[in-house]
Amino acid sequence: MTQEGFVRTGAGRVHYVRDGQGPGLLLLHSNGNSLHEYDAVRERLASDFDLILWDMPGQGDSDPLSRHLSIDDYGDAVVDLLNDLDIPGAFVMGASVGGCIAASLGARHGDRLTGVGIIESQFRPAAWWADGWLGIERLFSTPLQTLDQVRARFHGAPPELVERVNLDRHKAGGRAMMSAMWAIREFDMMAAVPAITTPALLLFGTAGPTIETAPLMHAALPGASYEVIEGAGHFPMVDHPDEFVTVVRRFAAGVA
Repeated sequence: MTQEGFVRTGAGRVHYVRDGQGPGLLLLHSNGNSLHEYDAVRERLASDFDLILWDMPGQGDSDPLSRHLSIDDYGDAVVDLLNDLDIPGAFVMGASVGGCIAASLGARHGDRLTGVGIIESQFRPAAWWADGWLGIERLFSTPLQTLDQVRARFHGAPPELVERVNLDRHKAGGRAMMSAMWAIREFDMMAAVPAITTPALLLFGTAGPTIETAPLMHAALPGASYEVIEGAGHFPMVDHPDEFVTVVRRFAAGVA
C-alpha cells in the first residue's frame, strides 16, 4: 500500500512517498526536479524494495527553503526522514545533487545505511564550478524550459515530460535551485567519496555530462561497484529505465 505524507526535519517539512516491501531503498532526485524523476522505475523497484522517494527541501512539495542548506544539511534531513519512518538501515541512491547527498551520508552516517549509490554526479574541484558558473546560472536561475532544452538534458524526452519538468522547476524556483548549486560548489565531493564507509555503487551514462570524471571517482573509491549504461544521459532512470532497474537490483543483491 502506498504511503504519502510529510516529515518534519531540521530543514522543514519534507514530502515523501513510500511503496513496496523488502529492503529499504531511498531515492534522491536531482536539482529542480522531484520524486517524479523516478516515475519510470518506481513500480518495478517497489516490487523488490521498501521504496522511499522524497522531495528534497525547497523543492517538489516540500517546504520552501528558509535558509541556505549545505550538502551535509540535506543529508541530515535524510537521516531525520529515516528516523521518523523508523527505517534502521537503507540503501540511499541519489542523482546529481542527490549523489552528493548520498556521498555525504556514506561518509558521515555509514552506520545508518546498507549502501550508497551515486548517479551522474560531478567529481570536480570548486574551481571548475567557478569557471562555469555563468552557464549554471543560465540553466538554473530561470525555471521555464523549452522542449528543446528539456530534450537536451533528458534524452528522448516525450513532450509530456516538458510539463512535468517545468512544474517541478517552478515549484522550486530559481533561488532554491541556485542554492542547491551553491551547495554542490561548496561541497568537497573529492574528499567525501573516498571517505565513504558503506558499500557503494557509482552509476554513469556514456552520453551524460559526468562521464569524463567517472573513472576518477572510481579510482577514489576502488572498492565501489562501477556501472556505465551505454547511451544513457544525465537521467538514466528516465532514458534507460530497464537498464537502471537491472543495475540497482544487481547491486542490492550483492550487498544483501
